[in-house]
Amino acid sequence: MTWKSRPFNKIDADPLKSKADKQGSDLLSADSSKCPTCGSNIFYEPELSAMLCPSCGNVYSPDTLEPRGSLGVSKEHDYIGDANMSEDDRKRHEIVCNSCGGTLVADENTMSTMCPFCGSPALITRRMSREFKPDYIIPFKVDKDRAESIMNKWLSGRKNMPMGFRKKCRTTHLTALYVPFWLVDCSVNSDISGTGKNGRGMVKDYYEVNSNVKYYVKGVPFDASLKIPNKLMEAAEPYDYSEMVRFESKYLQGFYANKYDQLPTEMVDRIVKRMDRFSRSMADQLSKRYDSYEDRFDKHLTWLSDLSVKYCLLPVWFVTVEFEGEDYQFAVNGQTGEACGRVPVSQSVDVRNKIFRFCTLPWRFFTIPVAGILPWIITTITLDLKVSPFKTFLIIALTVLLVLDIIVLITSFVMNFYCRKITDFGNRVYEQNDYDKDPGLDSYLDTSRLPEREISERLLRHSVLIADENGMIKDEHSIEL
Repeated sequence: MTWKSRPFNKIDADPLKSKADKQGSDLLSADSSKCPTCGSNIFYEPELSAMLCPSCGNVYSPDTLEPRGSLGVSKEHDYIGDANMSEDDRKRHEIVCNSCGGTLVADENTMSTMCPFCGSPALITRRMSREFKPDYIIPFKVDKDRAESIMNKWLSGRKNMPMGFRKKCRTTHLTALYVPFWLVDCSVNSDISGTGKNGRGMVKDYYEVNSNVKYYVKGVPFDASLKIPNKLMEAAEPYDYSEMVRFESKYLQGFYANKYDQLPTEMVDRIVKRMDRFSRSMADQLSKRYDSYEDRFDKHLTWLSDLSVKYCLLPVWFVTVEFEGEDYQFAVNGQTGEACGRVPVSQSVDVRNKIFRFCTLPWRFFTIPVAGILPWIITTITLDLKVSPFKTFLIIALTVLLVLDIIVLITSFVMNFYCRKITDFGNRVYEQNDYDKDPGLDSYLDTSRLPEREISERLLRHSVLIADENGMIKDEHSIEL
């Protein structure tokens, strides 16, 4: 099932509250160590490979307690305070799904007949439980008819789907939903280490390469709903923030909205991992300086500083499709029209893969000697002038066997050649039908501040190849430096 529900978090916490009281054993206590900045207890954060202070958000090296940045979050306002619920929020209501626990926010005139998360009709309407106050919103630009047309066109481009799946999608109800996102601004620092190798004839030089990359991003979106797959929302990116406006109630009329149930400090691993992937792609340029380059993942560290967030609602059209007992979720970006989702793959692909693998096994080489021996046996038996029913039957049987062997021989080698032409056929099919990859951080780089990069290398050793009198390499002599 592509739309996998996760436990619904009904507890609203302070966005700046520590992760320590939520993760329990995930954070290792360090009672003997205090934060050099504020004096509070600090804890080891595995995702950062560093010590994290839950009070001030500063990050320190676990060995030396030297500052490594900060996860302190600045925000537009207090998102939790419910003491003064606005008049607009008093007019809204919540729609709760009894099946999956999903919660929607809607105006007093908007009702729902089906949960956009799981497709269940078991819905309950209740009064708002807390204030609903996003900072910004990007209004819907794509209407229902266009969203359905985009989805059908996108599905028509997906191949190797089960029969009837596309037809069923066309008749499925679309739901317009404002999805809660945290838009993250921060500076990203990454220390990346690797080993480079350059060769000059019979001499090779090995280098330890250390680089520090620092860059700045603005508005990197992270969906704050536990009910929606992160990969689905990343595949729907990017959005055009030039059309983002301050939230007003009028934009919610006739639409549903989902409230956040995940806080920025609860998504540190997601945020850091996404930044880290981009840092690695920038560091990959180092490999061009060497004949070969290998990362040293044990000496890799990414940390964030000057982190600020905005709470924003982004428009998405959802469609849930039930097919052969499983639910599939698709989405259309309500602003740009980008369609995405995970499409099922026909079982015929698996059958095709098994046939291809069977035809590439070494057994096909046994058909060659069989094709050479059988004609000799048939000829030998035919030269015997004595005629008998058994002899006639044997010649016919061997001839049929020879024909089948030749067919299998030709087919196996043709299929093997075809398999080489479509290497990893199944993997490519599954990749095509999977979620689209996120667009990276290129769309979110802060162009007003140039990236910074420092590279240092240290020669580790010389390696001299030793050849024999025939020029064949027989040994290698290394000189450590």
